[in-house]
This record gives sequence, C-alpha cells and structure tokens, in this order.
Amino acid sequence: CGQTTEDTPTGTKPAGSAAEESETEPDPFEGINYGGRAFRINTSTNVASPGMGNSNYLIEGDPEAGASLVNDAVVERNAIVEDRIGVTLEFTDLDVPYTDVFNEIRKLVSAGTDEYDLVINDIYPFANLSLEGNFRNILDTSCTGFDFDHDFWYKSYMDDMMLVDGYAYLLAGDFFIDILRSAHLLLFNKGMYEEHYHTNPGEVYGWVRNYEWTYDKMNEMITDLYVDKNQNGRKDYGDVFGFSIMQFWGSSIAFVVSADPGFISRDEDGSIYVTLGEDNRATDLTDKLAMLAYNDSACVGVTDDSRILGDFTQNLSLICDNQRLGSLENPIFRDMSGDAGVLPYPMLYASDKRYSTAAHDTSELGAILSTNKDVAFTSTVIQALNYQTGKTMMPKYYGEALQVQYVDDPDCADMVQIIHDNFRNSFILAFNNATGSKMLNVFSDAVQGKRSFEVQYKSSQKSMQRTVENMIKQFKKKNKIS
Repeated sequence: CGQTTEDTPTGTKPAGSAAEESETEPDPFEGINYGGRAFRINTSTNVASPGMGNSNYLIEGDPEAGASLVNDAVVERNAIVEDRIGVTLEFTDLDVPYTDVFNEIRKLVSAGTDEYDLVINDIYPFANLSLEGNFRNILDTSCTGFDFDHDFWYKSYMDDMMLVDGYAYLLAGDFFIDILRSAHLLLFNKGMYEEHYHTNPGEVYGWVRNYEWTYDKMNEMITDLYVDKNQNGRKDYGDVFGFSIMQFWGSSIAFVVSADPGFISRDEDGSIYVTLGEDNRATDLTDKLAMLAYNDSACVGVTDDSRILGDFTQNLSLICDNQRLGSLENPIFRDMSGDAGVLPYPMLYASDKRYSTAAHDTSELGAILSTNKDVAFTSTVIQALNYQTGKTMMPKYYGEALQVQYVDDPDCADMVQIIHDNFRNSFILAFNNATGSKMLNVFSDAVQGKRSFEVQYKSSQKSMQRTVENMIKQFKKKNKIS
C-alpha cells in the first residue's frame, strides 16, 4: 500500500480484539481440558471466488508446507488450541460447488448421526439450509462456550441474519476467515491520483477517517479522469478511466449493501418487516448509483473480470471495483509500478458516520448440525479457535498475505481495520435467493433501465413482504418455534 503520510496515527492494532489483550488478563479457558478429544471439522475446499482461491489453507494449514509466515501461523494457532484445551482437530475436506452443499448437509442430518462438530461452507446454501431446521441455535443456553462480545466475532453480521429474535444459526468471526477475505473493498491507484490532482493521495484516507467518504466525494474523485488513450473516438479497452467495473448487476451489490438502504426493520419482538422505500435512502441510493455508473469517466462492462485488476495495476483506472480483501494476496501487485490504496465502500450520507462492509454471497461461515449431541463442547472449542485466530494468526495474515504492514503503513492498516470492524447488513446476502432476489435487483434494474427507484419498486413492493413472511413462517415451522 505504499508509504505512510506524516500525519497518520500510529499504533493501529491488528484485526481481532484478542490481539491486544494483556498477558496478565485472566485465561478465558483456564481449567478446561478435554483429554485429547477429537474436534471434527467438515471444511470447504471448493473455489467459489474466482481469482481469490479457497480459504481452507487458513483453516486447516499444512504442516508439510514450505516456510511461510501465514501457514506457520495457522499451524501454530491450531496447535495452541489443541494444547490449551486438550483437543485434537480433525479435518474432512468437502470439495463441491455451493449448489451441491444442500444435499451434503441434508444427508448428514437425515442420517441422524453426530458425525461433525462444526461444518464450514458458503453463506448461500447455509442460510437456506437454516430455514429447514438443519442447524443448532447458537444462542441456546446449552451453547455455554460462546461469548460473542468480542471483536473476533462479527456480531452485527450474525444478528442481521436472525429471522426470529433469540434464534441464530450461522457463525461469523475471525476463524471463519473466508468472510474477511471475501469482504468487498475499493482499490485506488495512488500514483494516478497524485499525478492527476498534484497532491498527496493520503488525503483520501483523511476523508474516510473524517466520515467525508461518500458517493458524492467518490464521484468528484473520478470526474474528468477519462482519456481516450488509443485515440479511436470511443470508450474501449486500453483507455484510461476514473472508475472501472465489470458489469453493473454484480458490482452494484457491494455498493447497495454498504449504503444500507434499509432493507428490513424489526419489531420489539424481533419480527422482520420490509422497510425498503419507507424513507428517502433507497431513492437517493438509486440516484447516486446512476451518478457513478453514468459518469463520463466510468467504465462499465468495457473490460471483463479477468482483466479489470490488470487494468488497474497498469494505471488504466483510478478506482477498481469488484475486488475483495483476499484480492490483495494476488502477486500482480508486486509488479505494479505505483501503489494500491485500500478504501471501504462509501457512505450514502456524511451524516451516517458509519461504514458498512459487505461480504460476498459465497463467503464461507460456520454452523453446528442439528444432530450435534454436545454443543457445550463444540461452542467452547469454536470460541477458542476464534480467540486464538485474532490473537496470533490475524496479524501475520495481514503482514504477509495482504502485504499490509501495520507497523510501516498505518494508512492501509486503518482502512483494513474499518473494513474488518463493520460487517453488517448480511440478511439480504444470506436470503437474497429466498426472497426472490427482488430486494437487491430493484436497484440495478432501476439504474440499468434508467428508471426511478419508485417506478421500479412499485411492481414488487407487496410481493417482497409476502415473500419474507412466508420465509419466516417456514423457518418457524421447520425449527419448531412457536
């Protein structure tokens, strides 16, 4: 991420609150020893995120691998947990596409056997499988090992997936690191910024810290950047753009989720109802999305997904979309002539004073099968894995795999920390398919059709609420909730 600026704060902590816990604080696992009991993890090895690879190397590790700071940290993390609470981690790899995960989990549950303590796979099938009663409620009093009041748990992200108050089924935290690797972010080309604006690109980080990083600010940043570099009179591959995205539907998802348009609200008893369109946020968001998409310096669909990052590193775009935190592991950045800056997605309004991180809908998270016979044991081991991930593994992952040096570059460290600490609005990503995809598609359809939000929303407003009500009804029935 390049050089730090003189006025940036120092002492930025690595992600995960356990990283800065004092050695003198009480051991949360003191007195726990399971005598070498096996902890059985079914973990995904399927590559669901093109260009980023699977995250299992950060879950399972490879004791036989060559020297690697990150792999060593994974092996160390697992060994510490095994020794600390007396367990033996056993991994079973599952390499199937997300569409086949449904049948794999259903087979395990229908067999009625307690075969795995923890399963890890994509949010899309897991969220839908939770509607069918396949998982244990992680908020149940029998899950005595869980303590979600730590930064190494993504509590807001988990809470937003609750369909009924007091019933949660999906686990998100630092140990489930694919969520973090799948976090959407924006990259900006610091060299291009300095060349065009003749000022220190560090000021962009200042906008983020001061809650000035909005859609309007981003629009100002990309305006007047377009250059017809090949001089053929049309926007095409090889030209210089202020903002480049692959295609609008997929790329708009991170913008929409991060802008927090108010998809749902909850009554005092936790009941969900659709609130999209009840205030001006959805209308303004649609207008802002159109503002970016139709900016003369924007490139929408001119280049494909396999080339968009190459365009960015070759100084052909100032801001690169459709990237995730794990994208920074790509060796392409080593050959980049300038520096890549990391930014969260912008706020809708400066008055929001809060950023929201969207994780891709193929993010891999955890769940406990309904056939599990000892959730006290299971929850304790998962808590220990999350704790130790934040304490020892996460700083090394940032330091090597992402090439974001916390000591040397507090600018990028701060941005990554903001991304890490603000996972939320997961409901629409988890249940987009179950809700008929309408709540997300209404924005991209409106922008691409050059229609207002109100016009686009009118045709599906009532069906959205009915769909959500039917989904919750099914959820209560299958999970035996009165």
